[in-house]
Amino acid sequence: MVAKPQENRSRGMPGVIVCFAAFIGIVLVGPIQAQTSSGSSSGETASSSSQSSADGTIKYNDEVILKNGSIIKGRIVYVASDSLLLVSDAFDPLELSVWDIRSINTANVVDVAVDSDENWRGKISTNAKGEMIFEPEGGGKVRPLNFGFVDSIYDLHPIWNNQMTIGGSQTTGSADVLGFSITGTSVRDTQENRLTLLSQLIYAEADGELVEDNWSGTIKYDHFFRPRFYLAVAEEVHHNRFQDLKLRTATSGSLGYNFVRKPETLFEVEAGIAAMTESFYQSSDDRFMALRTAVNGKMRIGHKAKITDALVVYLSSDGADRVQGVNTLTFDLELSDRWGLEISNIIYHYSGASFLSTDGPDMKWIAGVASTF
Repeated sequence: MVAKPQENRSRGMPGVIVCFAAFIGIVLVGPIQAQTSSGSSSGETASSSSQSSADGTIKYNDEVILKNGSIIKGRIVYVASDSLLLVSDAFDPLELSVWDIRSINTANVVDVAVDSDENWRGKISTNAKGEMIFEPEGGGKVRPLNFGFVDSIYDLHPIWNNQMTIGGSQTTGSADVLGFSITGTSVRDTQENRLTLLSQLIYAEADGELVEDNWSGTIKYDHFFRPRFYLAVAEEVHHNRFQDLKLRTATSGSLGYNFVRKPETLFEVEAGIAAMTESFYQSSDDRFMALRTAVNGKMRIGHKAKITDALVVYLSSDGADRVQGVNTLTFDLELSDRWGLEISNIIYHYSGASFLSTDGPDMKWIAGVASTF
């Protein structure tokens, strides 16, 4: 571990201020989301397909019509992998085979992904013949729809999705430290564009002395010029006082390929180039170019849990081969529409010949209460 710099306490607070400012910015996204929804033609259709009645019970408006003639009312969460998930206050979550379903009626606009890699947005209903049809949002030709060429159907998610997690952290590796952690995530996702904002603060004091001062932030923009291909530009910053790191920046451009892109499932890879700068407290500053690779994944487990993983690796060979990377694995458990629990494992590695080597990586465990808004 690098020798501890002087004036720890006086220099630790700017990082705290920067991160808290970032979190406040994320919180302010909420009003933007509300204005976007109210100001667009699809604002009222983006609401949930359930409504609260005067007595506090929930009235569900989606319908599933089975081949035997039965009609089940509830909220259609998704259609994927030949299965439909329906929820209601009247019964436990119900999973049905699409081959037992004749048609469905959605109360609001949904996203439909077909096997030709196209994404449709509109309502699904049943015509006079009992056949399932698709009505495009904003008008257009009504077209027949069947589960044979449907890849997935999802309730229309809000354009903005924001989450903040407050909890504790444990760092192992070059140091063993218990600390306080705040993380923030904000994503604006549309069919052609995606904006991601990430921020994290880990801070700890022991006996009045600063023992952990670690913060990072990312802003990333993705433009999908094809259903599966996208261009990504990103700016990443990281500070870790007790690794002698005053500030590391990475400005990158990458080409990405999306294998799966659904609200509940994601798998994509990126490759590009980055311009990196490193400023240290004691060591000499550095600037260099590096190859950038990244893998992003997300998978739902059951109805209440999901796992996400983000790996970013920078490869540089400017006279001293280096592999610098961060892998973030997160487990989220949904307790309600707004609250949940989150556990994250983060591995930082900035030296040595291999990302998997044991040459000084820091492993952080973070657990906290998450709020989605």
